[in-house]
Amino acid sequence: MLRHTLIITLALLIGLTPATAKPIRLMVEFAKVITDPLSGRDGLQIDLTPAGQQAIAEFTTEHVGKMIDVTIDGKIINSPMIQSPIPGGTIMLSGPYSVYELQLMANQLTAKTSTIEIDLAKKQR
Repeated sequence: MLRHTLIITLALLIGLTPATAKPIRLMVEFAKVITDPLSGRDGLQIDLTPAGQQAIAEFTTEHVGKMIDVTIDGKIINSPMIQSPIPGGTIMLSGPYSVYELQLMANQLTAKTSTIEIDLAKKQR
């Protein structure tokens, strides 16, 4: 009886353990600063390569409703919640950044001197 209870307890614990995901590195085709016509806020539009498009589509489909950390060169620049899968090849990032900072990120991503990664956020809301 004790062995049966232990097996059930372990099975429940394994089932309750949150799934882990591998971070994905996105390949960038082009990045540019744009102004959102609805909000009037500046943001960073990132156009992904076909490999990047596939990677983000799979990742976001698998993790809808979860928060992610978006990092450039290891620095978290945004931690949004995935509202729905991102099937297209363009992502938009906004935040408390000046146009200069956004342009610097765009230049680095387009020149391939920086890397952009997406991972599940360490702390989920």
